[in-house]
Amino acid sequence: MDILGIGNALLDIFSFSDEDLALRLALHPNRAAHVAPERLDELLLAVPNPIFVSGGTAGNALKAARLLGLSCAFVGCVGTEDREDDRWASLFASDLEASGVSLALERRTRATGRCLVIHMPGGMKSIACSPGAAPTIDPEQITQSLIKSASQIFVDGQTIRNREVFEKIERLCRELAVPLAVDVASADIARGECAAIARILSESGATVFLNEDEAFTLAAALEPTVPKGGKRRDAEETADAVFSFYARSGAGTATIVMKRGEHGARCWTAAGRDEAATEAVGIPLDDTGAGDVFAGAFLAARLAGLPTARSLEAGNEAARACISVPGSRLDPEAFASLHARLDRARNNPQIN
Repeated sequence: MDILGIGNALLDIFSFSDEDLALRLALHPNRAAHVAPERLDELLLAVPNPIFVSGGTAGNALKAARLLGLSCAFVGCVGTEDREDDRWASLFASDLEASGVSLALERRTRATGRCLVIHMPGGMKSIACSPGAAPTIDPEQITQSLIKSASQIFVDGQTIRNREVFEKIERLCRELAVPLAVDVASADIARGECAAIARILSESGATVFLNEDEAFTLAAALEPTVPKGGKRRDAEETADAVFSFYARSGAGTATIVMKRGEHGARCWTAAGRDEAATEAVGIPLDDTGAGDVFAGAFLAARLAGLPTARSLEAGNEAARACISVPGSRLDPEAFASLHARLDRARNNPQIN
């Protein structure tokens, strides 16, 4: 197996409304809220023509990697009703399996995690998320044989909060010399779990993905741990100093990737800093999961032997393809050219 993904099993539900639907449902525009499963059930009754797509950071990334020719598997938890998979679990599993991703799911006596995304006129978006069974991964699900079977482990940053599970993943990756990658997933995690993120960079040589908000939050949290090298005037300078330091620390194999949306991406390794611009696109249909898809394509490119700068370009290309569809309902045709280039790289390593 090329990539094993571990994380929250979430069913994304999209609604594209001509009205201010979220306001009528007492949801705040351009904000995300955690709600109880019963409240999400109520919201869904008012949503016309919902579009169901398997989501979650790890699942989205694996879909992209699978479209680029990699073998992938997902570990997570879904919910049940009357001792059978609930409707949401069935929708999640069938969509992810249709993408070619193998599943290792455990069932819980609670609802499957769901995330409702309502798009409204004027570019407004409201999100209501009910994690349900998603964050209940058990350490027993993470076995030595499972970790050993993969060339790369990719972990949803929400899993960092499950300390026992995450520390087991980290330990097994280190013992078995299997590369670990983590998408930080939120600024709250960057701030609250900064010590764990610093540890995996220094001790495990991990690859860490962050968007700009997460990156600047993490850099501010870790700045006191970095030797002073003159006054840093802004968040960009602080991030550069902190991430340059951690990329060179420990085994010197850490990789820190900052996803910058329309500005492309930036990466720090022991060899220095790389950047890749991206092409301008029109108004996106939906940007949910674009950063996750970036991560999946970046890892696919790295596993194909491409250097860092070209791996960033691969991530940018995949993310551009993602924002024209709801969530990670990816179009294979949009990935065909990149897939062919990665195949050539895998088959002819000397050209890399």
